[in-house]
Amino acid sequence: MKKIASLIMALCVMTLVSCSSGGAGGKNTPTKAVKEYLDCLKSEKFSKSLTYFDGVPEVESAEMEALAGKMEESMKEQGGLKSFVLVEGGETISECGETATVEAVLTYGNGNIAENTFNLKKVDGEWKIDLMSGK
Repeated sequence: MKKIASLIMALCVMTLVSCSSGGAGGKNTPTKAVKEYLDCLKSEKFSKSLTYFDGVPEVESAEMEALAGKMEESMKEQGGLKSFVLVEGGETISECGETATVEAVLTYGNGNIAENTFNLKKVDGEWKIDLMSGK
């Protein structure tokens, strides 16, 4: 009976993961969202990088520009984002398919290296970085 229950659970998880991938070769995945966010940071597109967060104000608002300015200042203090590696096997999607974590290693221009776990949640069918998760 345990084997049948395990098999059913595995099938459910696989179904949730395949449904949450958004089709088109896994275009809409937590890892893809984090990669795109980090690509924006690396290329200093700070305003665009904020669009990957849940609950960020409208793209052209003064509040958004202020946040982008603070992010730019913080990144410059660290010498910018030199490179990043998404940890292989570092994506974990919850059983409900609505939250996830992605692990990455970031290397800054000043030589500092940081291991980061990004918490994400699905918002209107898209994965967004969740700053309020507290995990």
